[in-house]
Amino acid sequence: MNNMDVINAFPGYEYIDGKNIYRGDDLGKGGYVYAEPGMYGNVALLDVASMHPNSAINLNAFGEYTQNFKDILDTRIAIKRGDFDKAKHLFGGRLAKYLDDESSAAALAQALKIAINSVYGLTSANFDNPFRDVRNKNNIVALRGALFMRTLQDEIQKRGFKVAHIKTDSIKIPDATPEIIEFTMEFAKQYGYEFEHEATYDRMCLVNDAVYIAKYATAEDCISQYGYSPGDNKKKGGKWTATGTQFQIPYVFKKLFSKEEITFDDLCETKSVTSSLYLDMNENLEEGEHNYIFIGKIGRFCPIKEGCGGGILYREKDGKYNAATGSKGYRWLESEMVEKLGKVDDIDHKHFIEMVDTAIDAINKYGDFEWFVSDDLYIKPPLVVGDYGLYPFYEGDDICES
Repeated sequence: MNNMDVINAFPGYEYIDGKNIYRGDDLGKGGYVYAEPGMYGNVALLDVASMHPNSAINLNAFGEYTQNFKDILDTRIAIKRGDFDKAKHLFGGRLAKYLDDESSAAALAQALKIAINSVYGLTSANFDNPFRDVRNKNNIVALRGALFMRTLQDEIQKRGFKVAHIKTDSIKIPDATPEIIEFTMEFAKQYGYEFEHEATYDRMCLVNDAVYIAKYATAEDCISQYGYSPGDNKKKGGKWTATGTQFQIPYVFKKLFSKEEITFDDLCETKSVTSSLYLDMNENLEEGEHNYIFIGKIGRFCPIKEGCGGGILYREKDGKYNAATGSKGYRWLESEMVEKLGKVDDIDHKHFIEMVDTAIDAINKYGDFEWFVSDDLYIKPPLVVGDYGLYPFYEGDDICES
């Protein structure tokens, strides 16, 4: 592997003082991450198929063995897409005998995935191995993908479209038209990548680079826009999806979005530490007295109302007791004991209501929560003509010109 391969493909890239600098940004040593928090509609989610493996192939990372690596990758992708006939003829046909039924094919695809990811991981490992190049100081395989995504970001924005979110190998484009999706896919091919249109969100609220809540557009809406429906929209059209803990908490997700019935399991929380968890059952003791009950490194708990036999949840390390993360202000009991002792009615729902209120506040920061969770239609912005074709025009925007 050679940094010149990257420099030639991405003019302006510099490795300065241990940093990967490109277009004024430090790209870090892993995947590129970018976020413009906000509330968006008609958001196309595009994923690069096997970004890091394809980066390794384009860098000829394994010399004479790169073609073998490519055949393994192509076989897995063919199986994933259900093209068994193609898969049987790849890799010299050596894997054809494992492709006679879907179960065997799925097992083979998983085995190939493990092999592919392991090889990629070994290229940037900090220990000697046959796949590691000691000159690879800056994880050049991941870097190539990061440079591409940063370049793509500029190209999309130059055409008048917003880029809401980039996370390593995926990009989210609000108010995406079929034309900008096609452009993105064709642009990727110039760098040896292939995008897949994973989904379109009817609406999305991005809180930060790792947390968002979104509602899938229906398959019918997608077909009317593109003439096809992305796979996720076929399966999940009209449903909600959450990424990041804040909106994934079952009580929050069900109460605000899916409207499913709240069950006992939704009133339980798993806590884990690297040291030890203790419940201090001191409710009826004198101030300053403790009754520490050892739990272990992991436990499942319910918040319990004051006066109902709960304990303060601590993590202990080196003889010091501190409140376990997310436990302050409440008393807790192990979920198993709550059921055994018939104390379900003693669960303190205020803990969960606080999390719901916090989630609502996070969404209201970027728009109207009530509209966001309603069935009201998302009104797309008008399209105007710019130097690169049609693009969405938002109030306050300037006309997009080259």
